[in-house]
Amino acid sequence: MHAAARDYPWAEELEKTVVTSLATSFGLDFLLFQDKHGGEVDTIHNARNGVWATEQEKQRFEKRGDYNPDPYHQHENYIETGRRDKATHLAGELHDPYRNTTLTAAQKRNLDHVISAKEIHDDAGRVLAGLDGVELANQSSNLQTTHESINKSKGQTPINDYLRDLPELIGRSETKLAKDRARLATLPRDTPEQQHNARVLEDQIRKDENKIETLKAIDPDEMRKRDEAARAPYNEQINRAYYTSSKFWKQSASASLDAGLKMGARQMLGLVLAEVWFELRGQVPALLEKLKHKFDFETFIDSVNSTLKGIWTRVQKRFTDFLIGFKDGVFAGVMASATTTLFNVFATTKVMAVKIIREVWGQLVKAIKLMIFNPEQLGFVDLCKAVTSLMSLGAATVVGTMVHAQLLPLCSFPFGGELVAFASALVTGVVTLGLNYFLLHSPVAHKLWAFIESIMPHAGVVKHFESVNAELDRYLTELSKLEFNLDAYELEAFSLTLMACNDELQRGMVLKAEVAKRNIELPFEMGNSASTRDWLASLV
Repeated sequence: MHAAARDYPWAEELEKTVVTSLATSFGLDFLLFQDKHGGEVDTIHNARNGVWATEQEKQRFEKRGDYNPDPYHQHENYIETGRRDKATHLAGELHDPYRNTTLTAAQKRNLDHVISAKEIHDDAGRVLAGLDGVELANQSSNLQTTHESINKSKGQTPINDYLRDLPELIGRSETKLAKDRARLATLPRDTPEQQHNARVLEDQIRKDENKIETLKAIDPDEMRKRDEAARAPYNEQINRAYYTSSKFWKQSASASLDAGLKMGARQMLGLVLAEVWFELRGQVPALLEKLKHKFDFETFIDSVNSTLKGIWTRVQKRFTDFLIGFKDGVFAGVMASATTTLFNVFATTKVMAVKIIREVWGQLVKAIKLMIFNPEQLGFVDLCKAVTSLMSLGAATVVGTMVHAQLLPLCSFPFGGELVAFASALVTGVVTLGLNYFLLHSPVAHKLWAFIESIMPHAGVVKHFESVNAELDRYLTELSKLEFNLDAYELEAFSLTLMACNDELQRGMVLKAEVAKRNIELPFEMGNSASTRDWLASLV
């Protein structure tokens, strides 16, 4: 284990990771991206929680106007439902699901908006979808006849909130009832006016008793079921209207394209800056060493020119890699934006979560591309190792991002942001090294990868031929470097001379002359058939 740790290139890998992270994740990223709580696209969930991606939609909601109950209670379906339920009520067949019982003819009924009209009017999701609140409120699924006491006590309160506060409401009503009863017992009844006041109080007590009895008869489970039955189609209509609208898709496409271009630029410029740094790191110490004893301006200018040329040459050599980095970055940015929008449909993402999604997609794109195309034709185990290395970098970047988010509020002093960026990049580098070593180079990892390779079919044979092929490639490479003292023009002249020969005798004479000229030792004597036969016999 100590030998493996000693042989691992810790310094080189740490420098590479830190420089790349500083240039991309903790450098250009904060210049190009202004991450927002809730992302860049408005969603129903975020709007209902007061989180707006665009100022335009926020202003449209704030200018929706005040709630006016009249249009909600004058709608055609509201009036028709009330008329229909009246006939059913008089027939003694009107069911009240709030109490899970039938309304008697003597009980007063009211037509209730299950989701209150005011709640619908003030629903940011409804405003974002651009739907008419009056029409939504007066759908048959949202209209329910119930006891007057329940409807009036519920008012504009959502059912879940109403049921939560119901015990307190009953308690207050019972306290008031007890006080009224005590007051009634002390009221004088000597004069007609006093008797009238007593009768009024008795009537109020009777109404309160009926109200309390009605409230206690509420079936919370059935009432919640009725609320769910109303909200399901209501939310479904809002979601369908908004998430299938051109407004949502245009906003999503614009945000994805913008994120893609920024991510592509981040990755490409990050690679360029990293290459510039690596070139400067090699050239600047040599320049300082050359000039530290005696400064010469001409030498200085020549060294600077040489360094700039080296940077330009290095950048040119990796131009294709920069384009690939830009392309991969664009795809990663688009996917990260789409993923963030999808998350915000169900839950509001924090600023840190938006960045984490982007960083993860940056590595996922590389891993997916590697698995699908496998440009180096890696074996299964080597491919798994390469993907593991990419994902470990993604995990390390997530850790670095979390460290950055925690440290930034603490470092409000000058250059605190730069210090936090460096610390986050350093953490990313250290975690990357640790994960890579543990997952790829540690003794435990070697045993694991060896076991995986051993269970692969024909793994040993494939490995053997790969080593043979590598050795042949090495041999041919060495062979190609040897000089054979051959001249292309001489070979061409020799070939033309052979073609000009008319018979075997002439060809033999030409070949004999060429052999003598090049001092080639033959295992037989030319022109001696017996010598030739003896040599051929020795080969059998």
